[in-house]
Amino acid sequence: MDTSEETMSPLKAFLLSYFMPEKCYEHFFHHLNLTHGETHFLERECYKPWLTCFEILFAFPPLSQIWRLLWAGSSEGLSLLSALLDLLVVSVHVALCIHLKFPIGAWGESLFILIQYAVVTFLIQYYRGNTGVLLVAYGGFMYLLTSPLTSQAMVRAAREWNVLIIIASRLTQVACNHSSGYTGQLSGLYVFLMFLGSLGHMFSSIQETGHSLRTQAWLLAVSCSGLLLAQVLLFHNQQPVPGKIYQQKKQEKDEKKKK
Repeated sequence: MDTSEETMSPLKAFLLSYFMPEKCYEHFFHHLNLTHGETHFLERECYKPWLTCFEILFAFPPLSQIWRLLWAGSSEGLSLLSALLDLLVVSVHVALCIHLKFPIGAWGESLFILIQYAVVTFLIQYYRGNTGVLLVAYGGFMYLLTSPLTSQAMVRAAREWNVLIIIASRLTQVACNHSSGYTGQLSGLYVFLMFLGSLGHMFSSIQETGHSLRTQAWLLAVSCSGLLLAQVLLFHNQQPVPGKIYQQKKQEKDEKKKK
């Protein structure tokens, strides 16, 4: 027993110094209780710092994707539909906060995320030669979403679909990667941080609702993000498969010449 305590003491000192109070260390490592504690308060107190870290990480992934797009000067390999779905999730959340008349301090972080996703979507279209129509359409959509023309109940109902929209976004990008055989300008750091963000939301849902349908949906979102991360690792430094993209473009050019 003494040997075990001596072995664990450096790890314990590190964890207690930087990550958790001693009662949480006892809760996790001595009682081996990772999901259900003796008191709900203790459980929330122990998980809260970790969940806060995940939520902070969730606020910054688009920055790495913006940098990757600007550095490459290309949006090749990125799915516009996937970016629009991500933008939709944050837009609905911001619209709901506006409808509820929350102070800007309560949702300023979401507005910051929205701006990042809007920039990503704009850059994808900019490098493909289309920007004006998208900006006008999104501006009109946000005006409609935040105006009295759209009821608060409708916006709240739309927000309940956010997990499914995130899943659809991940699967859309996964399908895009699979069809082209590479990930293009998709940022690996962006995907990794999104994976951690989804993981944080899943654990937060476990603490709030237990093993509910919403928690299972977040588990599926984590799986989709993990699949996307696996593609980034597998297709790293690979070029598009000629038979899937270049050959298709060549056939289109040949058909035009024949006509």
